[in-house]
Amino acid sequence: MKLLYLGELMLGATSLQRAEAFGRIPGVELIGLATGTGVVGRRISLYNRLRWKLRWPIDDLRLNESLVAAALRERPEVVVVDNSKVIRRDTLATLRRLGVRCLAYYTPDDVMGRHNLSWTLKASLPDWDVFFTTKTFNVAELAAAGVRNVVLMGKAYDADIHRPVSPQEVGPDYERFDLVFAGAFEKERCDSINALAEAGFSVVVYGDAHARWSSGRLHSRATLREPRFAHLYTRALHHGKIALCFLRKLNRDRITQRTMEIAAMGRPMLAEKTDEHDVHFVDGSEYQGFSSNSELIAKAREMLDDDERRAAIGRRGLARCRSSGYSSDERALQMIEAIRSNLRSSANAPTVHSLVQV
Repeated sequence: MKLLYLGELMLGATSLQRAEAFGRIPGVELIGLATGTGVVGRRISLYNRLRWKLRWPIDDLRLNESLVAAALRERPEVVVVDNSKVIRRDTLATLRRLGVRCLAYYTPDDVMGRHNLSWTLKASLPDWDVFFTTKTFNVAELAAAGVRNVVLMGKAYDADIHRPVSPQEVGPDYERFDLVFAGAFEKERCDSINALAEAGFSVVVYGDAHARWSSGRLHSRATLREPRFAHLYTRALHHGKIALCFLRKLNRDRITQRTMEIAAMGRPMLAEKTDEHDVHFVDGSEYQGFSSNSELIAKAREMLDDDERRAAIGRRGLARCRSSGYSSDERALQMIEAIRSNLRSSANAPTVHSLVQV
């Protein structure tokens, strides 16, 4: 199978992890086509941000032209578009005329949220042969919007990047802080971190100061540092004795990519308690859940007071990742099977599949 993959193929991007996982599957010939500038966390111009607000993002990198040119040159059987919001319907029609038999889309986001669903993507929804989503609630929403074949795909970790790291590899900051968090700013997250700091805990936050994180918003016991990516991100998550996992309220998260990444690093995880977290990890054994700031503080104190139990939570979370198939490689195999099933099918009747593994 010759597969053309359009995504952000830059170090630290989960799309690169997915592409590399596809490339390791026997029988899959991967052709990568990169979006973006190759810089994670790059600045976006004011004009481009305004266009995003209006849900009409600019194809300033001419991805539609690049996709058609690559298909004309490579003649792939399958095209996978990873989370681009600018691919037009006429481009998809052209790809079919060039012999592409399966058009697949992957989104890690709440794709039906207004902030994620561009008008261009919305118009194309009925045109995809397979549509992968990581959000359980998006399955019915996408089907109602006319998507023919919705496949629910679980979150993942990259076994090469997200792994336990020794104190020697990390250096002097290994478990220097009580708690560590890495991620985007949301007021609820900031309030929870400040509550922890007010309770006497030391917290380090890896977040973009240009995207609303600032020392002025954080308690004096909380340390703000620039974001880290790929292997540096893994080391950063070892800077706290406990790794915090907050969910993105804007995206209606019930589980997040970071859930898998933290557990795969063997870090003791303190995460917002949800039904989906509890499906993937056992609360109190493979992770520690909380439902309020008061419970967050109490659970953090309990974990910090018991070194052996805290370490055991990290070990068991890692073991669950491995035994339950949460890696990028295993998710890629599931996606390829869904694509192959579509290729084998002679009809494209509306179907909904659930391939999430627990």
